[in-house]
Amino acid sequence: MNRREWLKCMSMLAAGAVAAPSLLAVVDAHAAAQNGDAGMPFFSKPQSDLMSAVVDIIIPRSDTPGAVDAGVPRFIDLMFRDVYTKEEQQNYTRALAAFEEKSGKAFLQLDAAQRKALVTELHQEALAQSKEIDPVSAAAFVMTTKKLTMLGYFMSQPGCTQVLQYVAVPGAYHADIPLSQAGNGRAWAVETQLTI
Repeated sequence: MNRREWLKCMSMLAAGAVAAPSLLAVVDAHAAAQNGDAGMPFFSKPQSDLMSAVVDIIIPRSDTPGAVDAGVPRFIDLMFRDVYTKEEQQNYTRALAAFEEKSGKAFLQLDAAQRKALVTELHQEALAQSKEIDPVSAAAFVMTTKKLTMLGYFMSQPGCTQVLQYVAVPGAYHADIPLSQAGNGRAWAVETQLTI
């Protein structure tokens, strides 16, 4: 082994040591999210209900299970409890309160069309502001919830196996096949599903 290979190995080891606790927390949060019996450890019941309603708007149930069916609200709750810093936790809860205030009355009292319209409006606002978004704004709440919903859903068993293509043991390579045989454009679930 030459010096360059040794340095490459050592830098990979150092990066792994730094990233491992965060990755383990993500895996633990996802595993705990699959246990539907336990309550929400970080958010209060009203906060949890509001966040779950937004999650359901982001990835609703269709011919595949939705994000709520996959346990994403619990995943988000555990991510905030175990992974995010105190400042990030406070910013998110303040952004959640700003979101509730922006809805005019209690978000859960709005009808489905009004809820979807508000989430869509705030999502567009967040995209327009991009990097200059206020971390305690209603738009930041929607964007953070969307990011965590996507992460949790596509790490879940329904996300990996029913929405993405997933083959536990891939077969032979076929270079030139019709799109219909290649999954009709669905992306591959390259990570193994996290079911514990």
